[in-house]
Amino acid sequence: MNFDDQLSQAFKGEAPPKASPDLARRVRQRHWRHRALRVLEVVLTLAAVAVFVPALVSGGMTPTHWLLMPFYAVFLPTVWIIALRKPGQRGEDLTQSAGVYAHLRMAQLRTGLRDLWLARATAWALLGYSLLANAAIWLLGATHWRVDGLVLLLVALGWLAGTLWLSATLRQRRLREYRAVRRLV
Repeated sequence: MNFDDQLSQAFKGEAPPKASPDLARRVRQRHWRHRALRVLEVVLTLAAVAVFVPALVSGGMTPTHWLLMPFYAVFLPTVWIIALRKPGQRGEDLTQSAGVYAHLRMAQLRTGLRDLWLARATAWALLGYSLLANAAIWLLGATHWRVDGLVLLLVALGWLAGTLWLSATLRQRRLREYRAVRRLV
């Protein structure tokens, strides 16, 4: 047996270091949050399908359907494309050295910051869409569309305010953690 084979067998026989209980708890919480977000995305998708498909099939499209359908036609496929292209997390990487963990955590934080930017951009796009829809309704539409257009505009404004507040809160926390982890590397 040569030296390389002996070294390889010794390396394979060595157990990886155990992760701290606090770190393992945080990983489990993150996995549960990730699963809850996926369930929420599935529920939103099924709700949109349950609302729009019967209205399209029966021909009973109301102004609300026509105002919301373009948004869902863009929003839901985008969410699913982003969700499906994210790589899965590997828990065994957390038991490696602190440097490996730090690099993985930095990548996760960068992804989280990008997602926050995407959430802000989506909220602004929803506001832009609702403003354009309201302008078209007030210029060209019938009066019974105006109430639905104003509801869409109010929901878009509320969504934007909530998104900006949540994004600012989470962004500060993630940037602080990112800087702290970057100092470790």
